Formats: sequence, C-alpha cells, structure tokens
Amino acid sequence: MKISIIPIDGTVCEDGICYIHLTWEDTPTDVHALQWQDESGWIEYNDGKPNEDIIDLPDWVANALDAWTEANTPPAPTIATAEDNKARAMFILEETDWTTTADVGNAQMSNPYLANQAEFIAFRSAVRQYAIYPVAGDIAWPVLPTENWVKV
Repeated sequence: MKISIIPIDGTVCEDGICYIHLTWEDTPTDVHALQWQDESGWIEYNDGKPNEDIIDLPDWVANALDAWTEANTPPAPTIATAEDNKARAMFILEETDWTTTADVGNAQMSNPYLANQAEFIAFRSAVRQYAIYPVAGDIAWPVLPTENWVKV
C-alpha cells in the first residue's frame, strides 16, 4: 500500500487515488508530509527537523485514512418515494401537454404537424399511471418519443 499525506492542504493519497481538502484530527502540527510504501516510509517535518524514517504508521494516520475512505465511498443511492415519482410523472405530463393539442397532430390544421402524436399519447398514458397510482422505488419510466414533424 502506498500512502501520501499532506496535512496542510488536507491531501490524502492511497495507491494513487488522491483527495484534497479533507479534514481529520490529531496530526502533529510539525508534520509537513508522510510518505509510506508497503512496509516503511518517512515523515517530513516543517520545523527544520530532518526526515524521520518509520516502519510503523503513527496513530494519527488512521484519522487521515478514515477521511480518505469517507471521500472514496460513494453515497448510498436514494430510493425515490411515491411522492417523488408522482411529482416526476406530473412534471413529465406538464412538459408534454402540448403534444395532445388537437391541431398539433392534424395535417389539415397544422403545417408542419406532429406525425407521431399517437406515440406521445401512449407515452403519456403510461406516465399517467404513476401520477394517479404513485409507487416508491425505481421505476422503468417509458421512453419519451422523438418528435416526428412532417411538412405538408
């Protein structure tokens, strides 16, 4: 395992993965950096003391590595509530309301006209189920059709 710690800017690197601006406690104020490779390393000081070779990691390194682990751990996925899914369905319906206007899909009334208006109506019907009967969790939302405009 390769570790680099630079307390002044909150940098912690483990095996080439680095994070900056981390915070942790208990690092001595005279430490500029710690470098570690597998079974040994050294501490660099900021007060003029020479580097110190080490064969054991100091206790404070655990705090820095905990900060690194927290930064390197993705947040737990959030599960959509029924209310979240209802709100999303309502938003989708509002954004696609225009597709159901009578003239938009009628070649006699609109030029160009939306040739695949029926696809939008079917899409909205599938979405409407989640607005009327909302469920929690991940939903396989229907795919929004691509507008197909035809000029007469």
